This record gives sequence, C-alpha cells and structure tokens, in this order.
Amino acid sequence: MIKQIRISGYLLAACASLTVTATYALDDSQDRGKSVSDAEFMQAIKESFLIQTPGDLKRFQDPTLTICNQTNDLPTPEQAGKILQRERASIQLPKNGQYMGDWKQGKIWVEGAHGGRIGFPGFADADNPAKPNGANCYACHAVDPNFPQNGNMGPSLTNYGKIRGQGKAIVKYTYEKIYNAKSFVPCSLMPRYGSGEGHLLTPEQIADITAFLIHPDSPVNNPKQATVANVATH
Repeated sequence: MIKQIRISGYLLAACASLTVTATYALDDSQDRGKSVSDAEFMQAIKESFLIQTPGDLKRFQDPTLTICNQTNDLPTPEQAGKILQRERASIQLPKNGQYMGDWKQGKIWVEGAHGGRIGFPGFADADNPAKPNGANCYACHAVDPNFPQNGNMGPSLTNYGKIRGQGKAIVKYTYEKIYNAKSFVPCSLMPRYGSGEGHLLTPEQIADITAFLIHPDSPVNNPKQATVANVATH
C-alpha cells in the first residue's frame, strides 16, 4: 500500500489565514479519506515547502487555527473563551504607545500586497525579508473610494472614520481588530496582522493603517485628498 500526502499552501489574497490542504491518497480505494496524523502532516509540510526560518513552521502549528479547523469554525463556548483570552494577550502597542500613526504611510501598507509567502528569497514568489510587508486590504475590502479594485469578502471600509468618528474607543478597537481579529471573533477569516500568521505587520504599520481608516484628512473619509495622497506615496 502506497501513501502519498500532497500539501499545498497559499495566502488567499491576504484576507484569510494561511490555508493548507492535505490529500491522503492510497492505492486501496477503501482507505481513501483516511485522516492524516499530525506527524505525517508536519513531515509533508517540511518536504513540500522551502522553509526560510524554523519559525515559519509555527504557522502550521497554531493552537487557535487547530481548534477552528477541527470544529469547522464552530468552537464550543469553552474553546471560544480560551481563544479570545489567548489572542487578546498577544496585542501590543507601538513603541510610542499610540494607536494612531501616519495615515499617508497607512495608505502604502493598505495597498501593499507583499508578504506571507514561505520559502527562500528569490525562489519563485517567496518573500524578500528586506522588503516590508503590506496588508493587501483591497483583496477583501473597499477602502479608498478612489481605488476601485477591491474584493467584497469583507465589509466596505469607505468613510470608516466619517461614520464611526475619531473617538478613543473606536481608535482602540480599530487598532486591536487589525492587530488580531481573532481576539474579537474566535475563528475570524481576517488575518491576525500583528500576531498569528507570521506577524505580517509591525505595530507601527498597524497604527498607520488605523490612521488611514480614521483620520479626517485620509481619502477614506475625504476623497478630495486622493490626488494629493497619490502624488505623495507613488
């Protein structure tokens, strides 16, 4: 009997966590669909990916994603409580202690699509660690109304600050939601940009994105600023 495990991984438009699929193929058709053990799965991961750093493997051994996968994103109340507690503990502020950064820099991070790929730099489309990651927000959200290319998996963020205001509570919520969405919704499809899936963004980048969504001068809330912002950031 021949066993073959095929592993494929991809970052789904940076809108969902790293998705991994495992196929367990056997010569004996009666055994098809048999579960793959954790040891077999991790061995297939190591053989299927060019791992740049040992820390990359932690993305496949995340306790929160394990529970969400095992329960089809429907954890029990006890499991959900543990997830929320663990994920909230991961949230950190930027070094200056401020939730809001530079909205013009935030525009760059929101539009940026680099980040999240495993492998050696220069091989296929693997990440270059010298290049800062982006959030690729437009893959799932409408954000700046002057940037028409966007997905619709997530809610529209256009006029985010105009609708919600610029109060301390919404600023804090926005920062923490971007940093770790699973600290609010246990099995959220939104990446944990500050923790979890490879720490895609720094706290400072998340503060910049928070400012981009909330600041009244941002084109998100003031489309007239779009021309000036595009000239300043491209």
